[in-house]
Amino acid sequence: MYIDDSEELKAWIDRAAADGVYGIDLEFIREKTFYPQLALIQISVGTDLALIDPLGDVDLAPLINSVLDPDIVKIVHAGSQDMEILELMARKSPRNVFDTQIAASFLGLGLQPSYAAVCGELLGVHVEKGESWTDWLRRPLTQEQERYALDDVRHLIPLKEELETRLIGESRLEWARNEMEKYERDSTYHPPIDLSLKKVKRSGSLKERGLALLGELFQWREKEAGHRDRPRRRILSDEVLVEIARRAPRNESSLKQIRGFDVRDLKRSGNDLLAAVQRGMQVPEEELPVIQRRRRLEPHEEAALELTTSALRALCRSERIAPPLVGRGDDVENLIRDHFAGTIDRDQHKLLCGWRGELIGDRLIELLEGKLVLGFDQDTGFPSLKPAP
Repeated sequence: MYIDDSEELKAWIDRAAADGVYGIDLEFIREKTFYPQLALIQISVGTDLALIDPLGDVDLAPLINSVLDPDIVKIVHAGSQDMEILELMARKSPRNVFDTQIAASFLGLGLQPSYAAVCGELLGVHVEKGESWTDWLRRPLTQEQERYALDDVRHLIPLKEELETRLIGESRLEWARNEMEKYERDSTYHPPIDLSLKKVKRSGSLKERGLALLGELFQWREKEAGHRDRPRRRILSDEVLVEIARRAPRNESSLKQIRGFDVRDLKRSGNDLLAAVQRGMQVPEEELPVIQRRRRLEPHEEAALELTTSALRALCRSERIAPPLVGRGDDVENLIRDHFAGTIDRDQHKLLCGWRGELIGDRLIELLEGKLVLGFDQDTGFPSLKPAP
């Protein structure tokens, strides 16, 4: 059941390379640390299953190298966090990842269908999920934990084969693969600072100078959390981070007045925080972040937004694909704004790029142009877009 030494692991990876594919899943704990604590690795090669204990003495180099090999398909289910860990270990982006959750979302199984649900629907097998909140760092693992862990990779290879067959049948395999390419992009693991700041709670309340300060404070928190290997929130919460950026304290006395700031952190972090504030204050005016202030939609634009949003949802349901996978409210609003301004750039609109444009986006443009109208298909019972009379 366990791969106990590096030579045995290399033999497994050599077999996987010969097959061109293997399944993988990771168990980890990350509630109390900045870096996820890898606790167990499960792999499937052919019909064989094995566990790898990363807390033991096995050299994981053969496995890490295989993650970077474009000639070997790595099958995962909902693999974002798994790939984040492997990218951190390899210091490079994984290659050729097949995510069965993404694939299933193109076949009418919802936006984020569970592994158990996909296995049940497509393979007719039942997968237990009783150990999902176990402490995987505790040793020894029980037989129930080991069986549960192996079940997470037991069906990945046949599941991939079934998914590919169905996706090919519906001419959607390339669409799914395009979505899976995110695992190969460096920006997936290291997003630009402006995108990271948007995820900070209440960051939208800051003005330009405040965002410059928040950027410095955010980067300080990232380094500090990594250095101390503690969750970001335990270094400084988002709310306190934003309030410091708003008030721009110049000294310890002002810093202590910030609501929610623990004065016990003053000795450890006070000077660093004030230095980050100072760096933010020194950013030249012309280099400050640009805040896109949206004008209020005109009444006819609001009406178009309501209709287009309804059309998007209706078309997605008729195509058996989750609407959020195609686009969200902001994506539709951006399309509406640029359409009425006459400034649509297809490369800048998510709804018009790649498979989204082919499936939905182009039809939404024709709806806005009055070439199509929203109605019902009598054969399917689903809403559809038809040529305008």
